[in-house]
Amino acid sequence: MKRIQHKHIKNQLLRRLFVVTLLIIVVWGCSEYLIKQHLVSKTKTVKKVNQPVSNDASHNLERQVFLKNNELSVNFNKQLTDAGFIGTALVVHRNHIILQKGFGYADRSQNQLNDVQSLYQIASLQKSFTATLIMQQVHAGKLSLDTLLSRYYPNVPDANKVTIKEMLTMMSGLKQTIEAKTFTNEAENVLFDANHTTIIGTKKWSYQPINYRLLAGILMQVTHKTYSQLFYETFNQKYHLNISNYNNFMNEQHRTIGYKKTDYSQMAGNNPVAYAVETGTGNMAMSTGELYRYYKMLIDHKILNDKELIALWQPAQGNHYASGLYHYDDYNYGHGIILGFESTVIMTRNGQDAVILLSNEHTTGESWQVLAKKLFTQMTAIKNIK
Repeated sequence: MKRIQHKHIKNQLLRRLFVVTLLIIVVWGCSEYLIKQHLVSKTKTVKKVNQPVSNDASHNLERQVFLKNNELSVNFNKQLTDAGFIGTALVVHRNHIILQKGFGYADRSQNQLNDVQSLYQIASLQKSFTATLIMQQVHAGKLSLDTLLSRYYPNVPDANKVTIKEMLTMMSGLKQTIEAKTFTNEAENVLFDANHTTIIGTKKWSYQPINYRLLAGILMQVTHKTYSQLFYETFNQKYHLNISNYNNFMNEQHRTIGYKKTDYSQMAGNNPVAYAVETGTGNMAMSTGELYRYYKMLIDHKILNDKELIALWQPAQGNHYASGLYHYDDYNYGHGIILGFESTVIMTRNGQDAVILLSNEHTTGESWQVLAKKLFTQMTAIKNIK
């Protein structure tokens, strides 16, 4: 009889132990679930566009940002809207993106709006990329800043007196007399330019695109690659930027149409030859975020080292232009225009404050660079912007 009672008690204890164990497992599982849900909820909250996501703006360049609780963001958005700006604006303040959004239409006929993914022709800002490619060949020992133009284009007038550095700073004294009306390939295009180059008279600063077309030709001779191939392998494959040459741009989902009027009544039109002949000087397209990423990588010495960047961005004495930008004590500035597109970038020397306006509208005699400089001055208190 006692054995039966002991056995009954033992079974009761086992059942209670099983129930307690099961309850512990359930409670533990619920706790884990609630913790995970809290973390997910917290993460989603952090990703809201009303807050900067990271201390480094270069990590948050693919998202729309409009900080409704930030006075500068609200104010700049209003100024851009009131000015009728068409394009995408990116504003970085103290290394945080405070505004990045599209304004107006990328394609009015299709009711496609501009946004942070919109691609714009960057025009003359491309000269900075060409200059960077040159400095990489200097780093590789295939060129020096003192290399003479005559080594590659001996038929250009005074080529034995013109250096790579002088072409980078627009101090070569060269100018092009005739623009090509047809296009075969990049090397032939530059050869045409070289055969239609003359001297200004004296070596003084003069903004002449021929300098960068000849630099593109030198790159092709040194690397035995087309300019487009070298550009793609370097900036898209190696540095993971998303840049489109003109042919690819025409088929891009996020391409924009260039307009001559802010009311979209007149398109600039597609002119493949006009872009094709801009070898090294202005036939690439990108977004505001990717353009900022490129400049920030340069500043942070992820593409060139400190000494190389200083040499690249050093203007001739008494001047400010070097390698695609104008350089001042507190900031760098760049600008470009081509067939309905206008690009403007202005940023502090460390890249932590920047205004980039890429527009698919350019009216003759007008410019968005005035607005860009105004916003930059208001944000940084840097006065007397050139």
